[in-house]
Amino acid sequence: MVAGDNGEALFRYVTENHSDDVKAYYVINSKSADYQRMRHIGPVVRSLSFKHKLLHLLCDYNISAHADAITINPFNEFYDNYRDIMTRSKFIFLQHGITKDDISGWLNRYNKNISGFITAAKPEYQSILDGAYSYSTKEVWLTGFPRFDRLYHDEKKCITFMPTWRQYIMGAVDGSTGTWKISSAFKDSKFFKFYSEILNDQILLNAAREYGYHIQFMPHPTMQPYVSLFQSCEQVRFLDSNSAYRDVYAQSNLIITDYSSAAFDFVYLRKPILYCQFDKDEFFSGNHVYTKGYFDYERDGFGEVEYDLRSTVTRIIEYMKDDCQLKDKYLKRIDSFFAFDDMNNCQRVYDKIMELKEQSRV
Repeated sequence: MVAGDNGEALFRYVTENHSDDVKAYYVINSKSADYQRMRHIGPVVRSLSFKHKLLHLLCDYNISAHADAITINPFNEFYDNYRDIMTRSKFIFLQHGITKDDISGWLNRYNKNISGFITAAKPEYQSILDGAYSYSTKEVWLTGFPRFDRLYHDEKKCITFMPTWRQYIMGAVDGSTGTWKISSAFKDSKFFKFYSEILNDQILLNAAREYGYHIQFMPHPTMQPYVSLFQSCEQVRFLDSNSAYRDVYAQSNLIITDYSSAAFDFVYLRKPILYCQFDKDEFFSGNHVYTKGYFDYERDGFGEVEYDLRSTVTRIIEYMKDDCQLKDKYLKRIDSFFAFDDMNNCQRVYDKIMELKEQSRV
């Protein structure tokens, strides 16, 4: 587990601005690289410790960017023993990223019972109200993401590849470490072959050298333990889990992604992205966790959509030649997509939670 997400941003805001009114604790694995850093911000509790479980029973609000089982139930098979106590607290879901696909099968009210579902984009907000989530405007909040308040600019002529993961080329989860294992088909996958080729494409590397750009590769955290399997060259920097996303967004001039929601943070800074979807049919075949939602990349996307290696390389070079300028067409789409651009997202989330608190008293 790492910090640097909506949870950290809101925790920072609360401890810096409302510490006299709210007792806030940040739960994180003590083995995390961010554990010591977070202790300098405010009260930190080791995940799954006795104190964590006690606070979970006592808390009024369980606030997280994740909605997996352990976030809602740290007691595992002993859940039934504490069910009556835990029903009194309310779960505020900050989200891990913009919801652009249909994940109602997972996050619906009857499965998660979310009291505050944070959204940041106007079509995202409407898609959850209109979808099979079974939430109303009482539970779905259009506030903006807390972590957007901490985004900044520090461009260093970097072009970053940031693809998401594929469940169908992964194996089982390692119970001792909590990490996904790769399947025997990983090296034969379209994903592995594509990135092995493009990260060593001489036309791309020569152009990057000519225009003064650095190439970076930062796959989804699920796949980061296996980046050593990819053939690398000195010109490409492989980023690991110690690389803070907000720093990568700040320093990159262009991001090449596929279906990753991480790209929304980057375009929030009004910088260009490129979608490379060489395995579109396979990705949306039902073998991954996504079901295609309201967001159409050709119609709604914030950059061009390419479907093979050569067209992707050509488009990247085109952007390098133009100093990675965001095109007006995509700027208009970005401006109409996000609900807010005022760096007050944390305040809005906090206010909504306080409203919920007042409603509970009635």
